[in-house]
Amino acid sequence: MKKNDYAKEGIDFKRLRLFFRKRIWIVILMAVIGGGIGALTYQVVRALNMPIQYQAVSKLYITFNVDEKGEVYQFYNGYTWNDLLHSDLVVGCILGYLPEGYKKEDVSEATEASILSDVRLLTVTITGEDEKTVREIQSAVQMGLAAYATINHELQGITTIHCISPKRILWEDRTTASLIAGAVLFGLVTLFGYAIMFTIDDAIYVQSDLEKRYSYKALGVMPRSQKGLQPYLQELKANIFHALKDSRSLLIIDIDDHADLRAADLEKILNWQEVGNLSGVDSVSGELVWHVKEEDEADELFSIEEEKEWTIIPVNSEKVDIDVCQKIKDIGGVIILVPFGSGSAPRKLERIISLMKNQELNIYGIVISEADESYLTGYYA
Repeated sequence: MKKNDYAKEGIDFKRLRLFFRKRIWIVILMAVIGGGIGALTYQVVRALNMPIQYQAVSKLYITFNVDEKGEVYQFYNGYTWNDLLHSDLVVGCILGYLPEGYKKEDVSEATEASILSDVRLLTVTITGEDEKTVREIQSAVQMGLAAYATINHELQGITTIHCISPKRILWEDRTTASLIAGAVLFGLVTLFGYAIMFTIDDAIYVQSDLEKRYSYKALGVMPRSQKGLQPYLQELKANIFHALKDSRSLLIIDIDDHADLRAADLEKILNWQEVGNLSGVDSVSGELVWHVKEEDEADELFSIEEEKEWTIIPVNSEKVDIDVCQKIKDIGGVIILVPFGSGSAPRKLERIISLMKNQELNIYGIVISEADESYLTGYYA
């Protein structure tokens, strides 16, 4: 029954392009939504988790004494000053300028000293959870270091040259990065989801889908409306005439279970007298009007009193029984109609084909019904 497995069909890039063409706006929408969620989530996490801390910075200028050889002491560096700042001697000098209640640990945990370039320029950073505490420690550090310089023979003096008042420490604002990350993530997840959908999509869209999967002729397509009908209907009509040869009786099985409407469409094609073209211009039977499966009203378009050349017997796929099989034997074969783009149609089609095979019934071919003209135009363009 099958000519090959779906998984071995390969990628049809035209189908891939048409598949995403109608869905790209959803990918863009999901990217926008993802960007908004990413930015909002970051702001919420930033507001809830960012600790309340204050930081003050003092810049101090160090004047060194000279040693016995007349050379200036130059061996102080950032590590030296950071260790000195946490030593008992220096902390003791600092505590002398702080209010009662402060401990050595309070000063050691809050302060950090560094030499950025010049050994004469000392940077002291004070960090704490309370602005008042940071301000008091900053002032005490400046005065305590100045006092320490007076008792250290290697130092001539320490002077504060710049003081930055305590400011709230804020995390770096990464809202834009979070927005972009959210947009990319949601966009990629949506694309990946659609890629999976495309991979497992076994719906039938064009004749080549039928030819790859089944050992039966793909007779053609029946478009949904009149737009661009002529080339497709001419091909379909020619293929049916060739398949049935001199016979003008035909039984159709509609997988979509709208056999009456599809039979009316097929009658219009096969019984059409082409004077001008299939769109109805200069034709003898009036305008060719198409049926869509939502229509429930009675069809009055085919109440032509003239005798029709073709007799079409419509059967829904759910109504195939022993009597239908006998009719197919009597007529000589059947044409199966499978709906365009229906996800469940291939499984129903396989069931019907299996039945026809078991009954040793002749299948003239398969027709794709209700085909989307814009899709066909895009695919075959």
